[in-house]
Amino acid sequence: MTGTQFQQLSADLRMLAKTIPLHWGYVQNNENDRLINMFSCHTHQSLEDAIRDLPDDIKAYFRRRWYLWQCAQCDEHLFCENDGVTHNPNPRDQSYDIDIFGRYKFDIKGTVVPRDMRGDITSLLKDPTPMVRFFYDKQSRGVRYNNQNRLFVVHHSFVSQEREFFLRCAWETKRKAYAEFVRAIDSLRFIQYANCDATVIFILEAERGKAQYSIDGK
Repeated sequence: MTGTQFQQLSADLRMLAKTIPLHWGYVQNNENDRLINMFSCHTHQSLEDAIRDLPDDIKAYFRRRWYLWQCAQCDEHLFCENDGVTHNPNPRDQSYDIDIFGRYKFDIKGTVVPRDMRGDITSLLKDPTPMVRFFYDKQSRGVRYNNQNRLFVVHHSFVSQEREFFLRCAWETKRKAYAEFVRAIDSLRFIQYANCDATVIFILEAERGKAQYSIDGK
């Protein structure tokens, strides 16, 4: 992704944030995924063209999935703006997304705080280990997914759950968070679990429209 492509896509995603379904409707599954080649849809209009004849509930599924995929592409781009960070050159290799200084490889996972943990965010900010364990145990499919070092970008709004999609598009806050993460990486602690190293960057909203971040271990 070039800088120009990022500027256009990130602006489009911010505009689309209020239209994306909050819930999947379906668990992500191969049967639905085979209905279209979502990864060939690089613009919102191309997605809408591809899903035009599908049932409304399946359209909602693809709109959410496409949106999250494109936000992930933007997150990876923002990391790679920093010196020493490179993107995995092999698009078929799912073992990692970014390489930092040739020493740290992470699969980036944009997500939210699990429902049952939202009552005590303060504790998670101090120690997100229970949440990281949940992500590995409950959101992984297959052995290969458990062999990835992961950087979880966790979005949480204290204002409203629906604000998740606006936080996913808090690009300037994310740019600052990712730059600080890269600068500090040698001094950060990592959570060891499932034979992997994991860490968390929280993107938070305590006051409507004002995003902030917190880097675990810093």
